Amino acid sequence: MFLRKLTALILGILFFHDSTSQQVKLLAGPMLGYCEHKEVMFWLMTSGARKIAIQYYPEKSAKQKEVVEIELCDNTKDIQQLKEEKTVKIILKDLEPGVKYNYSVLLDGKEQKISYPLTFTTREIWEWRAPAPDFKFIAGSCNYVNDSAYDRPGNPYGQGTAIFNTMANANANLMVWLGDNTYLREADYSSASGIAYRYAHTRKDKNMQRFFATQPNYAMWDDHDYGPDDASKSYILKDVTKKTFIDYWCNKTYGENDKGIYTKVSYSDCEFYLTDGRSFRDDSRSIEALNFPKTMLGAQQLAWLKNELITSRATFKFICLGGQFLNENTKAECYNQYQEERKEIIDFITKNTISGVIFITGDRHHSEVIKKERLANNKNIGSYTLYDITSSPLSSGVDNILNLSEKINPMRVEGTLAVKQNFCLFYVSGMPGERKILIRSIDKDNNTLWEQTLYQKDLMDSLPETTVTPRKKHQKK
Repeated sequence: MFLRKLTALILGILFFHDSTSQQVKLLAGPMLGYCEHKEVMFWLMTSGARKIAIQYYPEKSAKQKEVVEIELCDNTKDIQQLKEEKTVKIILKDLEPGVKYNYSVLLDGKEQKISYPLTFTTREIWEWRAPAPDFKFIAGSCNYVNDSAYDRPGNPYGQGTAIFNTMANANANLMVWLGDNTYLREADYSSASGIAYRYAHTRKDKNMQRFFATQPNYAMWDDHDYGPDDASKSYILKDVTKKTFIDYWCNKTYGENDKGIYTKVSYSDCEFYLTDGRSFRDDSRSIEALNFPKTMLGAQQLAWLKNELITSRATFKFICLGGQFLNENTKAECYNQYQEERKEIIDFITKNTISGVIFITGDRHHSEVIKKERLANNKNIGSYTLYDITSSPLSSGVDNILNLSEKINPMRVEGTLAVKQNFCLFYVSGMPGERKILIRSIDKDNNTLWEQTLYQKDLMDSLPETTVTPRKKHQKK
């Protein structure tokens, strides 16, 4: 009897010591995801924590502190669970529109020491009240974080992630991740555990943490965060990567009917259509004449995109794609290998007189602006120039385009080719009817590599309907 009691006491002490000595860590985040008028979503990665909480309050009213807490593990569960890395999403609800909030992260009730300010600002209600707010956003692609154990032999492909510090200093209102946000290696995309490892390894990069917390982050994917290089709908683990993608990003929606990850983001008088160029994609190497109709977006997503465009009242409509859309002078994987579907999209924009369409693309490991002139019909409809702004790479190696015939491209806006690490910063400004977009390609040292300005008046087929002017009240007679 005495020995049994002594054994139980020793085991209890050991269990208590193990459970209390387990180190609680914030491994990555907080990352701010979608941010709306009355709610926002946060993402974090932890280990060792039983409870995770966000404490927040309006900056001008520090006494009104609120806390949202999630319990990850209670005392009845296996202590081993505490040692596992966990991704967590927390939603803050019932916020006030147009208000700046301060917040902090608590693990097991202890506030985490973070060296940079943690704030977010909910979207304001400007419609029918005031002109559309001016704002800035960043778009970028191709983020490769070196991992020598799994990288290919030779010089590291990743060029370092210091660029994210420069991006954080840009004070943008949102970030659009254009795909290849992480790079699955050969040892990764063959298994669920490999995919999970790669996403976690990239997300824990120290230089990225302040940027994640600086502004809302919205993401789409391309081949390297979907599966193998140039992967199509035939990739056998695409359901696994979709689940992992959702675990690591905080979009409001992901596709339709449980298929795809495409979604829409609205901000001020602009809309962003974040497409999915992989889940429905016919292999880019198939011959279009023998595989008609060859598709990148698939029928479901293409119908969604058309409906969004034709019903939109946004001044600027940004169609975001993993690879280039307009470029007709390249052999790289892009929409040039899906010419019939590209023509279908352009014809739809033309025939329905949809104004303000701009393409933002990634993948190419250089940045540039490609343009396409359109012939007007007898009513001067379909006449405005279409633009494709390519933003790449963030931290991966650069392209060899300077060694290719594509170095000279008549569709490229002169002076806009940048073959080095960079991101594109877009500044949307101006009064109603006179809006414009200043686009700058910026390198990791905050140098401007090129800039281009697009004007609303030059992207119109007809006068757009707007909701920017306050509605007049009916006067009684």
